[in-house]
Amino acid sequence: MPLSDHSAAGANAGFSYQFERALYWLAKSASGSAVGVETDDDVTVRGADGTRVQEQDKHSISKAKPFGDRSEGLWKTLAIWIEALDAGEVSAGTTKFLMVTNKVVPECIAHKISRAGGEDEAKACVAILEASAKRVPRHVAKYAARVLRPGSRPNLVKLIQSCGLADGSLETSGPELRAKTIAELPLPEWYKADADSIVNELLGWLHDTALAAWRQRRPAWIPRDHFVNQLHAILDLRKRLTRRERAERLIPVTEDSVGKTRGSPFVKQLHLVTDDDELVDTAIREFIRCNIEKSRLSIEGNITDDDWLTFEAELLSRWRKIRSRFMRMKKAEPEEDVGFEILTETTDEYRGRLAGSETEQVYLTSGTYHRLSDMVKVGWHPRFEELMRKLLEVP
Repeated sequence: MPLSDHSAAGANAGFSYQFERALYWLAKSASGSAVGVETDDDVTVRGADGTRVQEQDKHSISKAKPFGDRSEGLWKTLAIWIEALDAGEVSAGTTKFLMVTNKVVPECIAHKISRAGGEDEAKACVAILEASAKRVPRHVAKYAARVLRPGSRPNLVKLIQSCGLADGSLETSGPELRAKTIAELPLPEWYKADADSIVNELLGWLHDTALAAWRQRRPAWIPRDHFVNQLHAILDLRKRLTRRERAERLIPVTEDSVGKTRGSPFVKQLHLVTDDDELVDTAIREFIRCNIEKSRLSIEGNITDDDWLTFEAELLSRWRKIRSRFMRMKKAEPEEDVGFEILTETTDEYRGRLAGSETEQVYLTSGTYHRLSDMVKVGWHPRFEELMRKLLEVP
């Protein structure tokens, strides 16, 4: 037997389709509502006001005609809903029953039921159902008999008046359904380009949430407010990632740019306290990488000028405390040695907070210190201001 004969592609596609539909309802529904997967129906929406949507989903990757006049899909769906109405589990007055499929359904009883608004139209549909029931296949006959049970007639009329059909012509699946889902998500403008991947993350979360509930033998009800919390968590994470500086290795620094930077004021400041060429070379590369990343984060990461000013102000405050401490405790030592200790204590392995988040790469903090040093706002030598005025020939 060919391996393809064992394929469960259709069943898996149908299972995934329920989650796509559930995600659409979570995006669309109001606060306080909840969406169930395989609870009261394939997908069920419970509104905070007591209203409900009961949805039967029929996804097909074949040439089948879901909800056709003689199909099991139509009659079994109606039987399920009649059973629920008869048992008092739902009320036709507060419940919308929805037949949904990815296929475009040709004109049939399901369409007539969907269009029936008044009682007379509903009764006309009952007559059509009775005529059609005489021609259904044997395996469907039991569902037809349940739907047309005389004692259930009043509820059948009510059901038809509350029943709708949404087929492939109404963007019920695929890219069209995804576009409708995205349109319902409250996404800030700068996340619109990532909408598809955000929906994928939400689908993964929805699947995991339902699976966790089923493993605990609980129905998979997902509160809409939990969905919104998850959406915000995804957006916050992406915001943190876009604000996250890149790893040092991802920002190459050319020897030419290093050479052009060697005459900068911050390099002169370094030479006031050290002759270590390797240390100076590292500082230059940190300075260059910091400037590159500052520009990128300002554009792509939405880091504002105020964020940078706050970052610099915190670094300045820290430097002042370090400088004051070393100048007091080391005043008997050579000035160059004191300055070197101020330099290393300030720049080695420290990572400041930018826009409320911890930074990961040392170069962003140390490079900012060197940028402040380049503006002679900070310095390492105890008399850096005096010495730098001479070196820069500032009157």
